[in-house]
Amino acid sequence: MYFNHAFRKDFFVQSSATGTLSTLLTGTTSQALTAGQIGLFVKTSAVNSSLVSTNTAATTPFLLIQGSYFNQDKISPALGGYQESMKSKLVNPRYISRVIKITAKQALQNIVKVPVSCGLACDTTYRLRVDVKGSPALRFLSHNMYRTLDSYTGCCSTVDPTLLKDPIMTLLAWKDQINNSPIFNTMVQARVYSYVTVLPATSATTTTTLQATIPMTTTTGILVGQKVVGAVAWVPGSGTAGVGIPPNSFVTAVTGSTSIVIKFPPQQVAPTIGAAVSMQFFSDLYTSTDAASVVGTATVIPGTGTQTGVGGSAVISAGILTGATMQTTASGALIYSGAADAASFTYTQNPILELSGAYIETKFGDCTFTPTDKYDLEPLLIYTSAVDESGDPCAVSCFTTTHSATGTDTAANLATVVQDPIQASGVGETVLRNLILSGRYAQNAYPDSSRVESLRMREIETDPMYNVVSRTALYDQVMILHSVPRFNNPSGTFDNDQYLLVVNVPTGTTTTAFTNFIVASAVAAQGTAAIALETY
Repeated sequence: MYFNHAFRKDFFVQSSATGTLSTLLTGTTSQALTAGQIGLFVKTSAVNSSLVSTNTAATTPFLLIQGSYFNQDKISPALGGYQESMKSKLVNPRYISRVIKITAKQALQNIVKVPVSCGLACDTTYRLRVDVKGSPALRFLSHNMYRTLDSYTGCCSTVDPTLLKDPIMTLLAWKDQINNSPIFNTMVQARVYSYVTVLPATSATTTTTLQATIPMTTTTGILVGQKVVGAVAWVPGSGTAGVGIPPNSFVTAVTGSTSIVIKFPPQQVAPTIGAAVSMQFFSDLYTSTDAASVVGTATVIPGTGTQTGVGGSAVISAGILTGATMQTTASGALIYSGAADAASFTYTQNPILELSGAYIETKFGDCTFTPTDKYDLEPLLIYTSAVDESGDPCAVSCFTTTHSATGTDTAANLATVVQDPIQASGVGETVLRNLILSGRYAQNAYPDSSRVESLRMREIETDPMYNVVSRTALYDQVMILHSVPRFNNPSGTFDNDQYLLVVNVPTGTTTTAFTNFIVASAVAAQGTAAIALETY
C-alpha cells in the first residue's frame, strides 16, 4: 500500500437485544442474523457458520459479520440489496497485529481553588487575574478570555493601623465580579466556601453515579447545602476506598444523626466511598447584599439543577435563581459579615474561592451535517494569579497554595487544581460520524446538503443504524488491526493492505469473550505472546 493508514470499517452494536460481544454466537448462520446482531464466522462448503462460543483459539480465517439494520429492501429483494449483511475482509489470525479496547471517557470540567491563609494589609488593592483558555472561549470572543479582578481592603484602623483586614471579604468581592460579569459568567462559576467541620463515615456507603447515602454517628454542624470534600484527594475511577467523593458534592439531606445524602454531577462510574472516610464540610458564603434575593447560578449544584442553601419560593428560570431568601442558620448557604480588624487571622482550613468551568455548548438540536454545524469536546482551562496593587505576585504570601498531597510542593499565588479537565471520548456524535464515513466507503447513500430535498432523501436512503446511535451516550470501541498480503502484486513487490475493524458498543459492555478469542487465535497462529490486548 502507498500510505501508512488502515482502511477502516465500523460496526455498531445497539444493545443486548442485538448481541453485545459478551458471548460468541453459536448455531447461527450469517443469513439468520437479525438487525444489528454480530458474530464471527468461518466459511464452510455450504454457508457461513458462526464460530463456537469458547475462547478456543482458531487459526482458520474468519469474517466479522453484522445483520443489516434495514427492515426492508429498497433496491432488489432478489439480490439482497439493503438487507445484505455487513461483512469485514477475511481476517487471517496470522496477520492480526493489534487488538485494542478503548473505554469511553466522560467529560470533566476544570475546577480550581484560590485559598487564603492569613489577614490582608489595610488600604491595599489585591488583584486576581483569571485566564480562561480553550475552544469555547476562542469561538465566543475570537481570543482567550481574561480579566483582572480588583478588591480594595478598606481604610486602616484609626486605633491601630497595623491591624489586618478580613481576607474572606476579598474572596467575596472577586466572586461577585465574576458572577456578575455578563461575559465571564457564561464560562466560569465562582463560589466562596468557609470550613465548618470534619466528620467520618461509620460504614460502607450506598452510591450511584449521581448520589451517595453515607452512614454517620453524628451530623453535628452539617447542614443541607454544604459542600463535601474528601480529606484524601479524589481520583476519578480509581476504585480506591475512601477517596471516592467527587468535586462539587453537596449535602442534600440530613437524617437526624444517622446519615446524610450527598449529590454530585453525573459520574461515569459510581464513586467508591469506604467506611470511616474522612469528610470536610464547607458552607457557601454570600455578602449581606445577597440577603433579599440570590441572582445567578451560584447556588445550583453543577450538573444537577438542584438548588442548595436557599429557602422561600425559589425558582430557577433560564439559569437564573430568583425569589430565594438566604438562610442564616438552617442551610449551608450563609450570609457573611466581615470580621473586625485583628492582629492575625488563623483558620483550621483556609477559606477558598472556587472557580468551575461552567460552559454549556450552544446547540440547535441535532447536527444536520451542514458546514455551519459543529459540536465541541475541548474543555476550558482556568488559570489564576494573585498580585498586589504594584503587580508583584511574590508579595501576596496569603495566597500561597499547595499542589501536592504531602504539602511539600508550594507555589505563590497559583490556584490549586481541584479537578483536572478531561475531554470526552467515545461520544455518540463522534461514533455517528465514523459510521457515516464507513458507510460512504461502502457506497451507502447519505445525502449531505442544506437543501430540503437532501434531508428528505435521508429518510428514504439512510441506514437506520444512524438513527439508533444516541448522540449523548458514550460508546466503547474494540479494534482489530490486521493486514491482507498481496501475494501477486503487479509491481513485483510484496505488499500488505492494512484494515482496521472497529466495533462500537455501549460503554460498560462486556467484551471479554470476543477479545479473548481474537487474541488467542492470533497467538495460536503466530506463536506465544505474539500480541496482547491493549486497553486505553
